[in-house]
Amino acid sequence: MINRKLLFIYLLMFILLVMTFLFSLMYGSNKISFIEVSKALFGSIDIDENIAVIIKQIRLPRTIMTCIVGAGLAVSGCVFQAILKNPLADPFTLGISSGAALGVTIAFVLGLSSIRNFFIPFCAFIGMTISVIIVYLLSVRRRFASKTMILSGVVVSYIFSSAAMLLFALSPSSSVQTAFIWLLGDFSNFDERLLPFTFVVILVSIIILSLFGNVINTVCLSDEKSKTFGIDIEKNITFLFFTASIITSATVSVCGIIGFIGLIIPHAMRKIIGTNNNMLLIPASAFSGAFFLPFCDTLSRVLFSPILIPIGIITNIIGGFFFVYLLLKSDGAIQNGAYR
Repeated sequence: MINRKLLFIYLLMFILLVMTFLFSLMYGSNKISFIEVSKALFGSIDIDENIAVIIKQIRLPRTIMTCIVGAGLAVSGCVFQAILKNPLADPFTLGISSGAALGVTIAFVLGLSSIRNFFIPFCAFIGMTISVIIVYLLSVRRRFASKTMILSGVVVSYIFSSAAMLLFALSPSSSVQTAFIWLLGDFSNFDERLLPFTFVVILVSIIILSLFGNVINTVCLSDEKSKTFGIDIEKNITFLFFTASIITSATVSVCGIIGFIGLIIPHAMRKIIGTNNNMLLIPASAFSGAFFLPFCDTLSRVLFSPILIPIGIITNIIGGFFFVYLLLKSDGAIQNGAYR
C-alpha cells in the first residue's frame, strides 16, 4: 500500500502540475491575467477576441504538448535505466535521438518541409525507428547486456550525428539554420494536428509501462533470481525497450531533441520517493516530467522576450548543473556505472 508520505508527494506533484499549467497559459511574450485565462478556457463572451485566440489556439495546445512530452521522456528514461541497470541510460545516450536528427536533416535538405509539414515528424520517426532497430540488433547477440546497449547507442549516435553534420556542411545556410533550431528542441512550430495522435500514443504507452512495473522490478534482479519468478528476461526487455522507444520517437518527432529530461527526472524521483520500485517511480516520473517541461518552456518564452529560444537550451543548462551535482554528491552509483 502507498503510505501517507507517498500520497502527499503525489498530491504535491499534482498541485505543481496544475500550477505550472496555469503559469504556462498566463506567461509568454505578453502576460495574461488568471481571470482572462479562465474566461478564455470556459468560453466567456466577456473577453477580448485576441486574448481568446492566444489562449485557445496557441498557448493551450502548446502547454498540453509540453506536458505529455515531458511525461513521456521522463517515463522512457526511468524504464531504460531500470531494464539496463544503469543510471546513465536515457533515450539519448542510447542513440535513439541521433536517428531523428538525421531524418529531420534529410527532410530539410531535400526541401520536404516546404512541401508538407508532415514530412518533418515522419522523417524523424523513420530515422529513430532505424536507430532503435540497429541498437537492438547490436545488443541482442549479447543478451541485452547493459554495457553493450550503451556502447551500441554511443556508436549509432556518433555515426548518425556525423552523417547529419555532413549534410549540414553540404546544405544551404537557410536549411541548416531551420534544421538546427528544430534539433535543439522547439515547440514554436509543431503541427497541432499531431497533438491528439501524440497524446494517445504516449499516454497509452505510459499506462502499459506502469502496469508492467512489477515485471520491470523483476527484470532488475539478477538472471538467476528472475528465472525463479518464471520471467522471460529477453522477451520482456525487448518489449519494454521498444515501448519506451516508441514514446521517445513520438516526442522527438513533434518537437525535436530535448535532452536530460529522461536522465534527471528519474534520479530526482528516486531521491524524493526513496525507492527503486517502478510501480511507484514510473507514475511519479510522469507527473514530474509533466510539470517540469512546461515550466522550462515558459522560461524559454519569458527570459529573453520577445525572442523565443529553443527549450532544449533551458533543459540542457538545468540538466548539466543537476548532473554536476549528482557527480559531487553521488554515493558512487554514477561513477561506477551501477544502477542502485
